[in-house]
Amino acid sequence: MKLGFHLSISKGFEHAFMEVKRLGCECVQIFVKNPRSWNKKSWSEEEIYLFNERFSKIPVFSHLSYLPNLAMGREKDLSGFFEEIELSLTLGIQSIVVHLGSNPDKKDGLEKASSAINRALEFYPINILLENSSGQGNSIGSNIDEISRIFERLKVIDRVKMCLDVAHLFQAGIDIRDKTIWEDFLSSTYEALGNEKIGLIHLNDSKTDLGSKIDRHWHIGLGKMGLNTFSHIINEPTFRDLCAIMETPEMGKMDHINMMTARSLLLPLMPHSFS
Repeated sequence: MKLGFHLSISKGFEHAFMEVKRLGCECVQIFVKNPRSWNKKSWSEEEIYLFNERFSKIPVFSHLSYLPNLAMGREKDLSGFFEEIELSLTLGIQSIVVHLGSNPDKKDGLEKASSAINRALEFYPINILLENSSGQGNSIGSNIDEISRIFERLKVIDRVKMCLDVAHLFQAGIDIRDKTIWEDFLSSTYEALGNEKIGLIHLNDSKTDLGSKIDRHWHIGLGKMGLNTFSHIINEPTFRDLCAIMETPEMGKMDHINMMTARSLLLPLMPHSFS
């Protein structure tokens, strides 16, 4: 498993790359624009060149900002979604993580989110990673049933996978501290979505309790999920070729500590034995 962080690009790509080196990131996730603004964004030729010069050797994922709500499917939501896809592709980023959004009418929300994703897949050569939610408010996608219902409506299934946020899973009520429950969850996920349909991990602990439905990330092993939970997540055999992005709060030296903690849990790969 490759380990990395969601990094800010507010100080430019050069600064972000220095953070990659400082923290020893093997993968990165970024917002391609201000996540709390509808204001339009564009890249200069210098920015595009610098990004490709610095980030060409590690996997980079973009994350849809906070404002577009795919489950409502308004024109502004779709325009914002498509703009961020275009910004990603211009940099050479091939995969974008999206929340499905929220809608008080779940059926309508599933239909509109599916429609938005289908339109994006039709218009752009992008890979889309659907992130599970914590179940807060009227959010869509807090369980595999809702995510599988999105998958059933997709026209281009090969370019869509799931981004599994383990803190959101815990906050939605699945007690993945228990290894048997964790393994049962994975089995049901692969049965519902298909093998190899988890494409990215968001590796976060939870500041809130099991089933809280409150999305608050915390530092690896220091939250309600605990260190043992991350041992069986990080060493899950089906995740061995995946990237894991930490979205833990920036606090002092905690990024370094989170990276060291996660790395310490990685077990060495055992060589194949032949008789």
